[in-house]
Amino acid sequence: ATGRGGWIDLAGLIAPESCIKMLLDEIGSGSMNTLEKIQERFEFIHSHYYTYEWSWALVEIEKWLGKSLELITAADVVDIVNQWKKAVVGLDRMLLDDARKEFSLSARTGFGHDGDAEMAEADFIEVRGSFEDNDLVREIERHITAKTALGDNLVSRLKNIHTL
Repeated sequence: ATGRGGWIDLAGLIAPESCIKMLLDEIGSGSMNTLEKIQERFEFIHSHYYTYEWSWALVEIEKWLGKSLELITAADVVDIVNQWKKAVVGLDRMLLDDARKEFSLSARTGFGHDGDAEMAEADFIEVRGSFEDNDLVREIERHITAKTALGDNLVSRLKNIHTL
């Protein structure tokens, strides 16, 4: 059940609020009385992040679908994965559109004032590079490809389940 409910950001450690509250209670009572013990607890919480995350996600999925885990079908999971993929790729495409603005004509103002249009273009590319060769753009494109493949692979495997 740990992970259900609220979560907090404790100086970069994203953790279930219940874990942090328990830790603070133990510190307050004196049972957690050394830095080493506190460090061990932080490491424990960190190492169980994905288990806690799943507990939280399961509750949210059940609320979203309006049914318990036992009643969730492969078709439900396919729908969730397709919606997830659409959201992830949509956000990435928004990032690409935003990055594209950095390479637009209006962003080139101030480059190559001492020459013609070709000089301005060369000056801009020398300083900023091209959209296609930009490391961030390439990373976003790789992310789109990877997440699309991940979603497609899961959907493909789920379609083999007879409950669809």
